[in-house]
Amino acid sequence: MRASRTLLLGMITLCLLTGMLPLAGPARSALNQTDVSKTVVKVGFSSNMFPESDQKDARLAMELWSNELSRSMGFEYSPQTIIFNNSTEMLNGIRKGSVTIIALPVLEYLKMRDTVQLVPFTVAANHVGKSRQFVLITRRDSGIRTFADMRGKSLLYLPSANYEVSHIWLDVLLMHEGKHDRNSFFRLATESPSASKAIMSVFFKQADGAIVNRGALDASASLNPQLVNQLSVVAESKPLMGNVTCVPQGINEHLKRTIQHAALHLHEKATGRQIFTLFHIDRAIEFNASYLDGIEELIRERDSLRLKQGRRK
Repeated sequence: MRASRTLLLGMITLCLLTGMLPLAGPARSALNQTDVSKTVVKVGFSSNMFPESDQKDARLAMELWSNELSRSMGFEYSPQTIIFNNSTEMLNGIRKGSVTIIALPVLEYLKMRDTVQLVPFTVAANHVGKSRQFVLITRRDSGIRTFADMRGKSLLYLPSANYEVSHIWLDVLLMHEGKHDRNSFFRLATESPSASKAIMSVFFKQADGAIVNRGALDASASLNPQLVNQLSVVAESKPLMGNVTCVPQGINEHLKRTIQHAALHLHEKATGRQIFTLFHIDRAIEFNASYLDGIEELIRERDSLRLKQGRRK
């Protein structure tokens, strides 16, 4: 079950992040008029997009899916799928013009945006806004009312491969308490494989607190209304953007608009809605620079606190 879900998720991610869906109307007209149908679309992914997947399975699933989509869009040539295992590979691929589209975690984008010219153009709706706030939850009857009250308690957090930005937020919270080592503040701090498991562990008193994204908390609460009465949010971050899809600057503008049009209208198709519902995804939306504000501010705060702590030493 988990393996098949992983493969399907890989295909859905390709569909969502690249917007490579069957086109109709204006989008298909634009495709034909500009003759970008002869383009070999090269879709690049950071391996951090699929941290829990077998890379061979992920590649196969994406290639099968993208080939079918390419045919339905009228492309003459099969697309190429590239998975970059690290930032160096990704930078070299972008510089050499090896990708038409690239999907990557926003932290990777921020680290390389001054080195290579990338243009963000779409994001998943649940990767911005309130759903991408991270929250510290505890039981209402625990007596924990602030982050400081977690001293000597047990904490669950999400995997850094998927949610690295939440770890930055945790580090900032710790530094505000004069700590930089989790083990010196918490009695026990461990990774949970998923937000839902972390939430239920707090609910059943198996952990004192957990850091999860608000979108997952809201989804769990809708399925189990008892969570609303039993759990409390004692700290929350600003919205911290998740993944982003970019194109290299200078890409054919008609090709860019064709792909973007498909992504933005995916939720209008029955199949697209079913896929989004299954994976708690609403729709794809156009990138706005303001989506980066929360994470950029968080990084500045972390760097400032590190500098202050370094001076004290």
